[in-house]
Amino acid sequence: MFKKIAIKTGVLTTVFILAVIVSSYVTNRGNTDMSADMGGATLPRISFMTEGYEVNSLPGYKSDMTLTSMRDTLTPVTNNQLDMNIAKYDNQIQKVYWQVYTLNGKKCIQEGTIKDVQDTVTLNFRNTKILKEERILKVTLYLDNQNIYFYTRIKNSADCNYKASLDFANNFHSAALEGQGDKIESYLETDTDSDADSSTYQKVTLASTQAQVLWGSLAPQVSGNVYWEIKECNENYTSLVLKYQVKCAGDTDYADRLYSVKEFFRIRTGEDAQQYLLDYDRTMNQRFDGKTTALNQKGVLVGIAPTELEYETNTDGTIVAFIEDNQLWHYDKKADEMSLVFGFADAENMDVRTLCDLHDIRLISVDEKGNTTFTVVGYMNRGVHEGQVGVAVYYFDAEKNSVTEKAFVPSEDGYYLMKEDLGKFVYYSNSDENLYVMIDGTLYLVNLKDNTREVLVKDLEEGQYQVSPDGHLLAYQSEGGKINESQKIIVLNLKTGKSFDITSEGDEYIKPIGFIRNDFAYGTLRGSDVGTNVSGQNVYPMYKVDIITQKQVVAKTYEVQDFYILDGYVADNMMTLNRVNRNENTYISTTADYITNNQEKEESNITVETYNDDLRGTLVRLTYENGIKDSKAKILKPKQVLFDKPMVVSFDKPKVKNQYYVYALGSLQGVYEKASYAIQEAEKIKGVVISSSQEYVWESGNTPNIYEVNNMDEFRAGEGESTLAACLNRILKLEGAEDINASKELENGKPPAEILTEAIGGEGFDLTGCTPEEIRYTISHETPVIAMLSADHAVLVIGYTDAKYAYLDPADGERHSATPDEMKGLVSGSGNVFIGYVK
Repeated sequence: MFKKIAIKTGVLTTVFILAVIVSSYVTNRGNTDMSADMGGATLPRISFMTEGYEVNSLPGYKSDMTLTSMRDTLTPVTNNQLDMNIAKYDNQIQKVYWQVYTLNGKKCIQEGTIKDVQDTVTLNFRNTKILKEERILKVTLYLDNQNIYFYTRIKNSADCNYKASLDFANNFHSAALEGQGDKIESYLETDTDSDADSSTYQKVTLASTQAQVLWGSLAPQVSGNVYWEIKECNENYTSLVLKYQVKCAGDTDYADRLYSVKEFFRIRTGEDAQQYLLDYDRTMNQRFDGKTTALNQKGVLVGIAPTELEYETNTDGTIVAFIEDNQLWHYDKKADEMSLVFGFADAENMDVRTLCDLHDIRLISVDEKGNTTFTVVGYMNRGVHEGQVGVAVYYFDAEKNSVTEKAFVPSEDGYYLMKEDLGKFVYYSNSDENLYVMIDGTLYLVNLKDNTREVLVKDLEEGQYQVSPDGHLLAYQSEGGKINESQKIIVLNLKTGKSFDITSEGDEYIKPIGFIRNDFAYGTLRGSDVGTNVSGQNVYPMYKVDIITQKQVVAKTYEVQDFYILDGYVADNMMTLNRVNRNENTYISTTADYITNNQEKEESNITVETYNDDLRGTLVRLTYENGIKDSKAKILKPKQVLFDKPMVVSFDKPKVKNQYYVYALGSLQGVYEKASYAIQEAEKIKGVVISSSQEYVWESGNTPNIYEVNNMDEFRAGEGESTLAACLNRILKLEGAEDINASKELENGKPPAEILTEAIGGEGFDLTGCTPEEIRYTISHETPVIAMLSADHAVLVIGYTDAKYAYLDPADGERHSATPDEMKGLVSGSGNVFIGYVK
């Protein structure tokens, strides 16, 4: 049964006063008297010169950000010097203060001050030891009335083969723009058997046709500057992104149309100094302008845009709000009005600061009158929160043609990390002015009308709650801290304020897995099934998974004989179930399984369709079922309602979570609780895996062909010592932590990865499910890897070549070798259980 949210017995409630001074205002059709434009960008920016290229134009932050969350760019340093450009705009800069930190952000190892601030200044590093490994550079510009902070990673250019990669990317970029097919054809890997769209220019890769890579007949011309960003750089490969805008001379009727382009390159330098293009990904999005070409009798012509366009409609299907190229547009068929509701970059504001793309716009709801609630998540390019990171909640009043900021929740984390955490767990209901925020397992309800804050639930651990993709549904276990012992899950609809319960009885317990659109998936486990994995860690496998609709109807049940589900997660409307088989009370990993849901977007007479244009290829249209009579809408640009003080809702800084981040194609692609899941995903998309402390856990394409860990002699397990304990003790000896007894730690129930984390000062991780080839990266960093051959037999893998793996077996005290196929067979008996670490 549905129930209204109330303050229930047993729920801690805290009330506080948020002082908000709201000026009264008079409204009429158009804009309110107390309204204004957002205002232009005001902050300075910095960039760097390297090998004749200007790279990494950085936005400025008004807050001191969490260092380990600021890893968007990497800047090479040559001969211990780095030239830094300062775009001051109208700011007076008193001095420059810069600091070099270790990658985990814990230690500042050099600092410097520049008082004579010219347009270009030089940072001088003391010696090569400062840059013996990757660091974080923090730059502070002291203005008259505030400090502005900038962040990039830095690295010794001697450890990188990046100059030739920059030249290669520049030549490829130019050749494609100029239609020089002979210069790019040898790098293409066109897949003629693929189902990919061979006529689209929105997304182009190495698998695309030569015509697509060469822009067809569009004849693009760069409008403005090309901005270069270096993402990763090492001796084997360089990853970089070019960002720019184009106008297409080939589109003779509409040559002023503007398109935003991102061009990603991953380039490897071979031993012969030859450049190899490993990855190429170019996206092109039309900057929708709402002009006469924006409509026809069928609907809204969005143009070159992603086919998965984010949009919402009102109930009767006359109004649609949609997001394209980081702008929110609103079209009202009856009123014949097209409104640019929100966008940092517009016709009057198109410099590098407003074009910064470190933010997302997310639609929350569109009501019957077209009033639209939305959030802006990430870095604020301009306006009252310029230079801050957070979640801004906005309400567009369609009748008044005004946008009101309802609340701003600030964050000290960079865009990529905060959008996967705080950015997913903020929701606003305009009908009752309730703001919901989930931080550190505590769900807060902030009523903006009464200025009160309530704690609806607290002490939830990771895995005890899940949020729907659009943020309006939350499922959580009713008791914090009991993830494997809960018999009640509450599914809460933040949009309506109603909820329903899912319960279990007896020896059965339930765990949330995730949402596939609006359908909720949860697993059921039995207390009698609790056991251990091959490395001795307790596991609580689920024997079935149910998917339930919001009408409380079970849409699907997954239950397969002899298979259990260890855990699962949902991404792109597909649920991955990581499965195990049971051998008495030991569970062994096996192949994963996948579930998709065919649930479609709620029916509406407005749908996204694609059609083909001879010149521009595949185009996107928001099609009205009954068509549009007038194809020349009035264009409106709403003003922002002004308050004396914006409502800022602050919380304590969230705790650092032990998570793993997958970066590829120039941005964050996913966040995972287990290193092995992150590595397997990074393998698919040729990315890198980073830990919460910013340590490199794994990189695609950066593993030497041959490697063996130094000082690894044969060893034998002692009397009464398990082979797993012997392997752990050998690693502890290697890392100078011999005072720790692994046998005792294992007897106390401590997982092997946790033993390594606590002992070596780095981070241990469970690599179960990885392949022998994937663990080579870990070995190549002078860290041996434990491989479980069975539940009671562990060996230590210490080296590899293309033809062999070398491992030490404490069961017989001997060194052994195995071919890649043999190694796969040896570890298959345990379900590919590996345990590794980083120092």
